[in-house]
Amino acid sequence: MSSATAKESFMPAPAQNAAALPWLAETAAIEKDKAVNWVKALRATGAESFARTGLPTLGWEGWQYTNLRPLSSVKFHYSADAAVFDASRLPAPLLDSYRIVVVNGQYQPKLSSLPKSVTVQSLMDAATGHAQGLEDALVRVGDLAQVPLVALNSAYLRDGFVLNVAKNADVDKPVEVLFFNTGNDAAIYPRVLYRLAENSGATIIERHLGMGSYFTNIYTAIAQESASRLRYYRAVNESGNSFHINMAAVQLQKNAQFEGFSMATGGKLTRQEYQLQLLDKDVCCSIGGVYLINGQESHDFTVLADHFEPGGKSAQHFRGVLDDQARTVFQGKIYVRRSAQKTDGYQSHHALLLAPTAEASAKPELEIYADDVKCSHGATSGQIDPVALFYLKSRGIPEQAAKALLAEAFINEAIEQVTLEPLRELHRARAAQWLAERHT
Repeated sequence: MSSATAKESFMPAPAQNAAALPWLAETAAIEKDKAVNWVKALRATGAESFARTGLPTLGWEGWQYTNLRPLSSVKFHYSADAAVFDASRLPAPLLDSYRIVVVNGQYQPKLSSLPKSVTVQSLMDAATGHAQGLEDALVRVGDLAQVPLVALNSAYLRDGFVLNVAKNADVDKPVEVLFFNTGNDAAIYPRVLYRLAENSGATIIERHLGMGSYFTNIYTAIAQESASRLRYYRAVNESGNSFHINMAAVQLQKNAQFEGFSMATGGKLTRQEYQLQLLDKDVCCSIGGVYLINGQESHDFTVLADHFEPGGKSAQHFRGVLDDQARTVFQGKIYVRRSAQKTDGYQSHHALLLAPTAEASAKPELEIYADDVKCSHGATSGQIDPVALFYLKSRGIPEQAAKALLAEAFINEAIEQVTLEPLRELHRARAAQWLAERHT
């Protein structure tokens, strides 16, 4: 199959979505790969599913507030060729850390450094090597018809990497994963797998950067075995002409601990989705984030914490500041199954609007079938407290500086969740810089 027209053979024409076919035209670039059978099958299944559905519209459950129509205004192109770039232009590491470099979705081993307790392979090398459990971890994505962008990612299954942390190993320094995109209207579809073996621990810091116009559609799988510990941080600072879609599926076994946090600035449209599955007893899981957006930027946090077994704890803490005509969405859900007694779940989202034209939408949910739980949620949005602003002004602080101080205090309450102190301080500095730029 060498073109979008060939994709018509997947199904009868009436079942196809005509708008979907151009997105699949360049799957021909990877169909000649010597991929193992399960990879080929997943590609075909993803392409067939996306050919039926196309991109989610505002009528889709979970997409009511995030409009993907601007994606269709640019013709993005996928390339299977090796990424061409100037390594000297890559940013320096944020902290003293190990490093994995990914350019246009492609793992760059010559620019990466790791300890002996961590192994990394490109996605296709790992698949060819028949790594134990790899197929199960990468294919377990649910009903692709319900997640069209994951189906599209599956249709282009080729780029990305697999990271494994050995049993009983504690990685002594953070591992920074730099995702750098070179623009040129590129379509980028990496798939990433982080696997932590029993009683292992690691800190992973993802940085998402780029220049120019591009579309990134990432699927991230995280598999934590019993008693493993992961701190998973994202810093999303994409180009102003970029579209960033990232879905993370996290599976947590008995006594596993997961701390996730994302700081998002920049990007024309960004959606970060987390599906957290607390599969066994006594799992502790927290996820949080902050967004700082302005202009006509749009950001969407969508989170599901799914409790399967007793004694699980989950927390969701999100805050954001919006200026100009920016739009933000928070969709958070705690789902407690009948067997998940003694669940402790908490969820909150608070948005601060610096302009009357900014818009914040929130949809917090609790769905509980167990009868011995402690769960709560809350969501607010509003402008700067005029009483607090008057107090600071009465102490001689200029109005614009006073607004920046109040907004900084607001956002820092969420940044406090980051337990890695050097990164926490970097986030604070970045927030202060962003707010100062708005109020000078």
